[in-house]
Amino acid sequence: MFWKFDLHSSSHIDTLLEREDVTLKELMDEEDVLQECKAQNRKLIEFLLKSECLEDLVSFIIEEPPQDVD
Repeated sequence: MFWKFDLHSSSHIDTLLEREDVTLKELMDEEDVLQECKAQNRKLIEFLLKSECLEDLVSFIIEEPPQDVD
């Protein structure tokens, strides 16, 4: 008896990256974003290397969040 196995499972991050209007905040809200970076997800790394994303990442690091943000 043979079963079909889908050994290449796509992550939710890959699905998000296929959209044209995906934002950095949407990606950062995903639980497995760090694991995907460690796994060298090419789509994710290319997205994060865009200049506007790099600017946002740097601002997330150096700026204090507003008081009303979780």
